Amino acid sequence: MSDRKSWIALSLLCLVVMTLIWLPEILSLISRETSSVPTVEFANGTTITIVIADTQAERVQGLSGHAPLTEDEGMLFIHDDKQIQGYWMKDMLFPIDIIWIDGDTIVGFQEDAPLENPVRTIYYSPVPVDQVLEVSAGFVGQNDVKVGDVLDVVLPDT
Repeated sequence: MSDRKSWIALSLLCLVVMTLIWLPEILSLISRETSSVPTVEFANGTTITIVIADTQAERVQGLSGHAPLTEDEGMLFIHDDKQIQGYWMKDMLFPIDIIWIDGDTIVGFQEDAPLENPVRTIYYSPVPVDQVLEVSAGFVGQNDVKVGDVLDVVLPDT
């Protein structure tokens, strides 16, 4: 009987230890899957909340007339087709960094795109892309963003 109690106690102890080891990972997966706020996590671990622009009307409006972004905010433009994308600073109230994304990989960026009135400059992706992320000016440098970095984009279930 003593051996049986020892085995049960050891089994319970192992279960508690395994739970403590895996609990943070399990909670992270649960919160990620049930999150209602879209986010992008960068290679350095920085996470920002994003607004999604995935319709033509939303992509045309973009951040035009929008209040300045905080350092942990951005807008992710999701395009229907992968192609060279062109962006401008029409009706923008603040400078931004533009990050060109193919799938989940950064393929280029434009740092500190300045305000222009009237618009004279169109910024083009270096290769065909299906996503473009706009963040506050200086974000790319402050977060050591590099071409080739893989992003973790988490979109809420719809």
